[in-house]
Amino acid sequence: MSPSTPPRPRRWWALAAVVACLLLIGLDTTTVFLALPELMTGLPASAGQLQGVFVAYLLTFGLLMMPLGAAADRLGRRRVLLAGLLLFGLGAAGAALAADASALLLARAGMGLGAAVIMPTAMAMLPVLFPPAERARAFAVASAAVSLGLCLGPLVAGALLQHYWWGSVFLVDVPIVLVAAVLVLALFPESRAPRPAARADRRPSRPVLVLALVYVLMTGFLFVLTPYLDGVGSARGLAAGVRLLPLVGALLVGAALGERLGARVGPRIPAVAGALLLAAGLGVFATVGSATAAARVTAGLVAVGAGLGAMLTSALRAATADSPDDLLGVVRWTTAVRQVAGAVGVVLAGTTLSLVYRDHPSAIGAHLGAALNRAAEAGSAGGGLRAAARLAYLDGLHAAVLVGAGLALVAAGIAATGRFGPPADRSARTARRPAPAVADRSA
Repeated sequence: MSPSTPPRPRRWWALAAVVACLLLIGLDTTTVFLALPELMTGLPASAGQLQGVFVAYLLTFGLLMMPLGAAADRLGRRRVLLAGLLLFGLGAAGAALAADASALLLARAGMGLGAAVIMPTAMAMLPVLFPPAERARAFAVASAAVSLGLCLGPLVAGALLQHYWWGSVFLVDVPIVLVAAVLVLALFPESRAPRPAARADRRPSRPVLVLALVYVLMTGFLFVLTPYLDGVGSARGLAAGVRLLPLVGALLVGAALGERLGARVGPRIPAVAGALLLAAGLGVFATVGSATAAARVTAGLVAVGAGLGAMLTSALRAATADSPDDLLGVVRWTTAVRQVAGAVGVVLAGTTLSLVYRDHPSAIGAHLGAALNRAAEAGSAGGGLRAAARLAYLDGLHAAVLVGAGLALVAAGIAATGRFGPPADRSARTARRPAPAVADRSA
């Protein structure tokens, strides 16, 4: 939309379609992690196959998002977005009905393909729908939709898993897809990019590396945490979802504080402080057991979440300082980094945990879920098997979070040395400072 084009009268209603699309992506980010303990016990799968269920989605999403977003710009965003919603919905239905790990992995790859279309194309509609004066507000609402999905995900997944099977966390996506598709059909105009997208600027390497480490640590931690809360810490279903809320809430608060501090003193200090806080929080989980007090676990979750949030906004500020007006480009490349780094996080944390678990003298089966199934089959004699498997899992969890704490310290070192983003926003501070009085020199 050019500045001379009159605003579209139904643009704020059309924003609801963007919100529905992005809410879908945000929800799926956290709901699937809550389903992991149920997948471990309800699906015949090896530890590697369970990792593959996550990696298939994340890698497909991250690696294909940029080219598919560019294809939508050329072919027509409305029609391509509808195709992406169809792919995501079919993948979600297939995941819900999957009978084995291979079928679930294939369905998750289909969901990742759909997400790789939905995310960039829905965001690309904002400059089409809104004039320049309203775009920042529209982008803020769209970003809030993703955050809302992250917050609702644990509660939605927990409530579903309290009453239904693990496939329900995928099936819940289908009605959201249908609502989003109806809104897109009714409210989105067809649009194409007026010219080929410009090549992305070269990003500062240190902030991008810290940003990637944030996503590696965030996703890897979630992968090893939820089985602890459910299978070891005995918080099941909705209770496990509620236990995750301090992590999500602290992440949002830490992100807001990191953004405000970064505007005053530059991104280096909040990035380093966040990384150190993250390392301390992960250190808490290196000492937890099956009977650890809830207050201690919550304190660790708050530290991890706040540290991740502060690192996230600081690294984003540093990495995007040279392109403050390219909101769409920033969303696209940071989302791609998030998904690919998330896949690395799942593999790193999952492999570390699996290696320690398998070598533990108390280990039973290929992973915790297999051990809990064997204990359930043993009936009253399964208590000892269950306790032994939990002990082996705890040792694997401790090893995985210690590796994460080490990576957090590496991130702190990267942010503390060399050039890390722009200096403090002096113009903002000057604007807040009262102007000095000027004497009237007129005669």
